[in-house]
Amino acid sequence: MKIAFRKLGSQPLHFEANSDNALFSGDLTLKKSNLAQLNGTITGSISIPCDICAEEVEKSLNEDISFYLSDGIYEGNDEELDVVEIDQSMIDLEELLKSEIELVKSDYFCCKNCEGTSLDREF
Repeated sequence: MKIAFRKLGSQPLHFEANSDNALFSGDLTLKKSNLAQLNGTITGSISIPCDICAEEVEKSLNEDISFYLSDGIYEGNDEELDVVEIDQSMIDLEELLKSEIELVKSDYFCCKNCEGTSLDREF
């Protein structure tokens, strides 16, 4: 689902996007002419390989997501904001969902068989 930045207003715009077994839903609200706030949740599950044995691990998701979207390059000086810059004034929610899933996947995961096993062991 893609949303044109110009369609955002001060009233929250509800959205939903799917990717495999994950659902990304929430609201987009315009804060300034070129800055919007996204508040949402990712629920469902994803498959992630175990970092030790590479067996697939099913990870359930219930992640609260909150960040700002900038229409173009963000030129603010507020370093505390988590800002995603949007190209061509189009918010691609599927792309944002995939990015958030990749962040979850970048964490360390191990299956039940490998829990407590050290990564330092030699094979």
